[in-house]
Amino acid sequence: MSSESDVVSEERRSELLDRISKRGATIGEQIPDEVTIDGQTIALRSFVWETKKQGVVPPEKREAVQDVRATLNRERDRLKERLRTADVSPEEAKELADTIVGLDRAISALKNLREPDLQQHTHEEYVESNRRWVNFIDQLL
Repeated sequence: MSSESDVVSEERRSELLDRISKRGATIGEQIPDEVTIDGQTIALRSFVWETKKQGVVPPEKREAVQDVRATLNRERDRLKERLRTADVSPEEAKELADTIVGLDRAISALKNLREPDLQQHTHEEYVESNRRWVNFIDQLL
């Protein structure tokens, strides 16, 4: 365990917690190249980049994106709780805050992806098909 002088002050802890809670905290921040969560390393930046590049979450990646998002949220909550309650050094506290903001950036990027609603898509195809038939019948009359 750390000695009192090695532990982040409550004032600094509060500043870091405020920083990670701000709405615009992720602006200009980088997504970490990799994160290791529960012994599993995720190439986070490339995963987010490849997924975002497609603009829409393809059906075959939907479950993977949801799993990564859920895992990142759990890790973020765990790190935030550690920052809030653990006896950590000032350097470790800053690293925790930086990691949390990076995770938030990745979570935000993955949340902003459109996930096509297959039921809505089917309905739109049905409406368009009916519209074509009505136009065809109008031309015959």
